[in-house]
Amino acid sequence: MLAQSAPPSCPAELPVDDIIAEIHKQQTKKKRRNTNPLPDSICIGAWCHGYPMTPPTIPIPAPRSERPNDQNTSSSSESSSKNPTNSKSECDERMDKALEAAHNVDVGDYYFEEKRNYNAALMRYRDALEAKPGDIAIHVRLGRVFEKLNQPPQAVEQYQAAQKLPGPQKWSDEAKSALLRLQHPPGL
Repeated sequence: MLAQSAPPSCPAELPVDDIIAEIHKQQTKKKRRNTNPLPDSICIGAWCHGYPMTPPTIPIPAPRSERPNDQNTSSSSESSSKNPTNSKSECDERMDKALEAAHNVDVGDYYFEEKRNYNAALMRYRDALEAKPGDIAIHVRLGRVFEKLNQPPQAVEQYQAAQKLPGPQKWSDEAKSALLRLQHPPGL
């Protein structure tokens, strides 16, 4: 039996390409045309977004100023950080950002590949990077756009940033080969 790696604790940690692939897979399964690149609801792993949520069953503690005899602040803050409600909302917030990044990458890819509108793609990729700055694929896409816009210093900056990030090997390889191409052009 093959060992499988554990899924990320929050799907927001997934690479943006995996999120986009999951969205497209779910859209295909529903077999309906949806002009919105992000469906009303989506599930990635055990995390679902867009479905009605039931109110939390764990009561939220009153703010510190309203709690009488609150002398042990370290244990109360420690317990609130372990509260599943807080963890879920943190993951929800991160997933909202990841879905925003995925949407911007998806639209940016459309502008880049279909329309050859590199300025529009640049704007979308920058928005995606703001939402998910640690995603190697977004940096590589920005590098590609800067190359198309004949801005090699910015492209090199993005490829170098990509090489410092973890992620799928194909993106590391592309960043490495682009840096070699840009920093050591043929014929010199």
